[in-house]
Amino acid sequence: MDFSKSVTLWILCLCFLGESLMEKQGSVDGEQQHTDSSVSELCRIDKPLCKDDNALLSFEAICSIHKQMDDDANGNVDVLETDGFLREDLNYHDPKAKHNSFHGDDQFISVEDLWNVWKGSEVFNWTVDEVVEWLIAYVELPQYEESFRKMNFNGSAMPRLAVKNATLTVTVLKMLDRNHVQKIQLKALDTVLFGPPLSKSHGFRSAVHADVKRLSRVDAGVMLFYIYGCV
Repeated sequence: MDFSKSVTLWILCLCFLGESLMEKQGSVDGEQQHTDSSVSELCRIDKPLCKDDNALLSFEAICSIHKQMDDDANGNVDVLETDGFLREDLNYHDPKAKHNSFHGDDQFISVEDLWNVWKGSEVFNWTVDEVVEWLIAYVELPQYEESFRKMNFNGSAMPRLAVKNATLTVTVLKMLDRNHVQKIQLKALDTVLFGPPLSKSHGFRSAVHADVKRLSRVDAGVMLFYIYGCV
């Protein structure tokens, strides 16, 4: 009797193990299929980059951003979807300027459109130093500079920061604070979609330095006025 019970238990265990392995294999196959699909789509859109692993990771992130914006999942982001995304996800109370910047004359934005706009962005060509400057001056998280430099994180990889990616943020960049992860994700998303903050033609600090110099000249002028005006 005990022997038959043992056999029954072993059979049940083997059945559960078999189901678990099948589910795991199905998950792996799904991930592989997703990767193959991304490679195929990137090769169709941008053949020179379709064999580049880093470009593929960024393309998958762009696809994820597009999917997040495309509420009705019809393959295109329309004007109303963009407006809702800006208000709800990026917390813009008056998103008109950003809205016009994103759509321009196009009422519908496809994945291919979004990828091509991203490749044409100034940020796409940022060096590691420029990304680090963005991290320090705009995101205000200088404590992660070393991690970014070790990874040689340049502008073309920015979309990977704009989506949820625990492997990148926690494991690679060592961001253990959830608030920091959320902050950099929102800042990266804004930068990917709308370009660098402040000015496209000047660095973040150069704009600040220009203001400081301008104020210094004003202060000097005021001082001279008081010195010579009172004589």
